[in-house]
Amino acid sequence: MIAAGVAAIDLSNVFTIVHNSLRHGPGVALWIPSVAEASSGLSALAAVWIIASALRLASPGRMHWGGVALVHALASLCFSAQHVLGMVALRKVIYGVMGAHYQFELGDWLYEYRKDLLTYLIIAACLAAFRSRAENAKREAVPRFESEPVFDIDIGARTIRVPLRAVLALRAAGNYVEVLLEDGRRLLVRGTLTSYAERLVPSGFERTHRSWLVNRARVTGLRPAGSGDMHLDLPGGCEAPLSRRFPEALRRLKQK
Repeated sequence: MIAAGVAAIDLSNVFTIVHNSLRHGPGVALWIPSVAEASSGLSALAAVWIIASALRLASPGRMHWGGVALVHALASLCFSAQHVLGMVALRKVIYGVMGAHYQFELGDWLYEYRKDLLTYLIIAACLAAFRSRAENAKREAVPRFESEPVFDIDIGARTIRVPLRAVLALRAAGNYVEVLLEDGRRLLVRGTLTSYAERLVPSGFERTHRSWLVNRARVTGLRPAGSGDMHLDLPGGCEAPLSRRFPEALRRLKQK
């Protein structure tokens, strides 16, 4: 993109010089403006790495503004030096091939630097914009995963943390609650089923029996058990009862 822009500007400058020359009569060989613009453009492109390096080193947000200004001021001098040296070298070679002589006056350095500073700022702005767009596209391409709910199982002084979806059901067992996990483990934790229901019902668990709390999302089937009761099928061959005394649970499970 930058190369295309430089080429377009150089070509426009060549046409302008040729047009002005023709208007004022012959006198300028047409290859001279072509060599002048082409050598300048190629040398500028060869020095773009200096601008890119300066942007990586000193960008707003990575360095305070004073440091950013200093780095880019020095980089612009380096950019201009490489541009002018490369341009002069190319012109001397081509002029020699054409049987002509090219002379660069040291007094022209300031004139060239004024132009190079503007070129530096334009290219730096383009590179910064391209990088910003690329970073935004990269961020948008990365899938955003919401943190998965977890369930902490306290066993003595140890806590086991599992994804909430891995909990198939909880069953009352005296002064304990048995936690059924999808990997086949059955862990006993101290507490009451009612206290766990208060925590888990808002997360999609159903009280299906006075002794059972079931993860509604993990129910794979319902089977009649007689007398209005049901069996709930869970992964891994597990099953849980659904008492007829919990009709709202049955309704929600059928709507799942």
